[in-house]
Amino acid sequence: MSKICLIDNEKLGMMTNSFKTKDGNVLCAKHAEVLGLTLKDVSELLTTDIKDDFNDLMNAMRKFNITDINQLSKSERKSLAYLAKRNLNKLSPDIYKQVEDITNQIAGNRLMLLGLGLQGSVDSLTPSYLAAILEQNWILIRQNEQIIELLKNNNH
Repeated sequence: MSKICLIDNEKLGMMTNSFKTKDGNVLCAKHAEVLGLTLKDVSELLTTDIKDDFNDLMNAMRKFNITDINQLSKSERKSLAYLAKRNLNKLSPDIYKQVEDITNQIAGNRLMLLGLGLQGSVDSLTPSYLAAILEQNWILIRQNEQIIELLKNNNH
């Protein structure tokens, strides 16, 4: 019985690296990497969740005029997938850059948290998380200004 990748329905050879989803379908290693998923991630997800995440990622790429997934670094792919999972793939490109910086900062904090948790102190993370919150506030301020401007224009 041959395996078929759930994203592009390509037949996978016996030696092709692939991962089994929670509901028994198969995701090839290439698409797992694109989505930033590990073997454990795939095994805990349903096929529909993975397909939705992939479609969200593709929509986000179209939104930001990215035509080739290979032109993105691994961290950029992860950021796009992270944002798509949170339905933030409709951000304007200028806000996207700020949000990407926040997601990268938070991802770095998680690694630090793991390391510091083993040592017993996480106090040094506080300034980093505060910086992420401050950045989020700037995004909200900008979006509020855009909303106010649109409301003013609609009332004239």
